[in-house]
Amino acid sequence: MSEKYFLGAVCGGKFRTEFPQMLSDENCFTYILKGGAGTGKSSLMKRVAEHFEHDCRVQRWYCSSDPDSLDAVVIPEHHAAICDGTAPHVFEPVYPGVSQQYIDLGRFWDRAVLSRDRAKLTEAADANKALLASSSRYNEAASVIFTDTLRIGEACLDRAKSEKLTEELSDNLFKSKKGSGGRLFFRRLTALTGSGVITHYETAADCKTVYLLRDELSAASDALLKKLADLCVKLGFDAVVSPSQLVDGTYQHLVIPELSAAFLSDTGTEPPFKAEPLELTRLYRPDKLTEMSERIAINKRFAEKLSEEASHLLREAKAVHDVLESFYISAMDFSAVDTLTSRLISEIEKM
Repeated sequence: MSEKYFLGAVCGGKFRTEFPQMLSDENCFTYILKGGAGTGKSSLMKRVAEHFEHDCRVQRWYCSSDPDSLDAVVIPEHHAAICDGTAPHVFEPVYPGVSQQYIDLGRFWDRAVLSRDRAKLTEAADANKALLASSSRYNEAASVIFTDTLRIGEACLDRAKSEKLTEELSDNLFKSKKGSGGRLFFRRLTALTGSGVITHYETAADCKTVYLLRDELSAASDALLKKLADLCVKLGFDAVVSPSQLVDGTYQHLVIPELSAAFLSDTGTEPPFKAEPLELTRLYRPDKLTEMSERIAINKRFAEKLSEEASHLLREAKAVHDVLESFYISAMDFSAVDTLTSRLISEIEKM
């Protein structure tokens, strides 16, 4: 089984990541990769993931600004993880040498080769940084507008209907109490990328019960998911919570592996497997929705346009990043990286 997440995403104009929750796990040893663009960090992690996925459960954590690139790989059975520790997700060891270790890929580049292209390299690095900053500002504007929509939804929500549906779903879901002290693991299934909004629905592909939540205002789905997550903790079931990619603190998806159940918000694309639609619009008061319909429509139009521009700027940043990578690729000794990767695989196999 392979799980896919995003290591982080820009939400409300700020880069947010839940990976520190993994770093704080004293039972997991994490290798933190350092090095510039194009130094082979993603390729190293892909090779490690491919090696272990035949016999183990593997978690792949992707980059939201380059969704084909890996930012982390976790092998739970071996209590091991490897992550990209460079900006914007700079990670530092919590217990150096005991639970985390730096790996510097910069030792395999030729500084003389890099120096020949110094002007072009720094120009590309600065341009990439500027484009990402612009994308973040558009994302922040979209988040502000969508937050207004969320607040409208909260004001229009019929609490009695919401609680009734939650009770019906929980009665069907939680047939027994496992114990107490279930854990919530925060991991992002959805992110805005240069290809638009991407959701790694396939992470829940093995779940027998899957609901697809349809809720344009997000207030009903957020309330439902938070109550179900609270029940998981109370009844002793671990669950994966995916935060909203637009409003910080809002829940977008919930996966409960031990119950083989998932509640996935509709993000514009259908899951590649059977999912039961759950229309949550019925949980809002119709009279209130009618009263606020014009503002909701305006918010939707502007939030979508701002998100589209944020995505467009991410595509431009990716193109510049490719240029930046090319300078480092030409200066790297990848045979040394391959040797290092083989050594890491051997170390992890012994964990």
